[in-house]
Amino acid sequence: MIGVAIGLVLLPAACTRRPPPPPPKNVVFILVDTLRANHLGMYVYARPTSPGLDAFARSASFFADARSQASCTFPSVNSILTARAPIAFLGQPNESMGIPAQIPSLAEILQARGFRTAAVSASPVVRKSPSRFNPHGGYERGFESFQEDCVWQPAECVNREARELLAPSKDQRPFFLYLHYIDPHGPYAPPPEYHRRFATGHPDKEFIRNGDPNPIANFLYKGAPDPGATPADIQFLVDLYDDEIGHLDGQLTALLAELRAAGRLDDTIVVFAADHGEEFLEHNNIKHCRTVFDTEVKVPLVFHIPGVAARRIDRPVQNLDIVPTLLDYLAVPTQGRTFDGRSLRALLEGEDGKNAEGVQYSLAGTLRSVADGRYKLIHDLASGSFVLYDLASDPGETRDVLPRERRAFHRLQPLLTAWLARTEGQGAADESVRKGREEIQKLRSLGYLE
Repeated sequence: MIGVAIGLVLLPAACTRRPPPPPPKNVVFILVDTLRANHLGMYVYARPTSPGLDAFARSASFFADARSQASCTFPSVNSILTARAPIAFLGQPNESMGIPAQIPSLAEILQARGFRTAAVSASPVVRKSPSRFNPHGGYERGFESFQEDCVWQPAECVNREARELLAPSKDQRPFFLYLHYIDPHGPYAPPPEYHRRFATGHPDKEFIRNGDPNPIANFLYKGAPDPGATPADIQFLVDLYDDEIGHLDGQLTALLAELRAAGRLDDTIVVFAADHGEEFLEHNNIKHCRTVFDTEVKVPLVFHIPGVAARRIDRPVQNLDIVPTLLDYLAVPTQGRTFDGRSLRALLEGEDGKNAEGVQYSLAGTLRSVADGRYKLIHDLASGSFVLYDLASDPGETRDVLPRERRAFHRLQPLLTAWLARTEGQGAADESVRKGREEIQKLRSLGYLE
């Protein structure tokens, strides 16, 4: 009788247990060009640049420690969309910059599974057709529609195209929509109708007023005359950059609100990420593509996944992990595929992930880095030198602690060596140096690197 009584007591609870939510059907992938993490409120920036995105992050899964695998749009986006290390895209025939045919992209994988696939790109690099900065295109494979009329246009243009693609349709297939925003890439020029909150002065140098960092880059890298930029001038460039982020925040917030109002967030994964950050002379460099300091490789990463509780995740993750995570939640088999990232599902669902490697790798030119959440080790393949930073006590990466933190060095150096062996080949440092230097020269010849 006791057993029966217990069964009767438990029966109502079992009957009222809610079934698990259905798996998400769709993906909206928002990628922002040149957005460094520490200029967003969610990463404890002092300025209110991103109130809308901060609210979105609080309602979703927010990764506090994410890094990009390259500090330049090419090959960072290639790496993001394929979950392959960026070295796989260097040294392509005919100086191509797109995704090679033998490496499947997220769009191709989902298209083969019956998804509608579409892209809207404002980038002069991520294109299907040639441009000044990408003579061969090569990013369109797997997309039924690749809209590139918004090149260099602000977020309103990308949003307008996105709304058309998200409008109700008779086509009931699940969809994958990739949106590539160019704000806040330089020149830093928020639209005239946008009320500036931070860049309120009127510098006497025209190139500073126009938000153009190239005269400084020409001085640093091409031997051009010193344009005489002062600390106040650099701060004005930062102010314009922050205003661009503020404008973008309003546009993305509006798009997300429309998705919510239409009920799209109930069955759609939304990813918010960036390809790289931006330098403002913190390490005597300007713009991007040149270093693996966090100013250039630490990026925002937020996942909204229907049915998954909102949480902050401090475990180190990589942009390489985005594609495996999406495929995991979409129940797309990955057996037999080569990925250099891993699914973050365990972390997203509250598991501690202590069995995961928990490190991040990045490259720029001949530089390679590995970070573990506390320390970052940077190796210059050309000179053979190493530097080590304690990110906890020195987040600006200004003091080399290698002489006194040998234990951290001896832990990270084998990880970096193993990563290079897996992704670039055992003993392939000379070849990697050659490829890195060739890519720098290619970007310089195209005018992308000043």
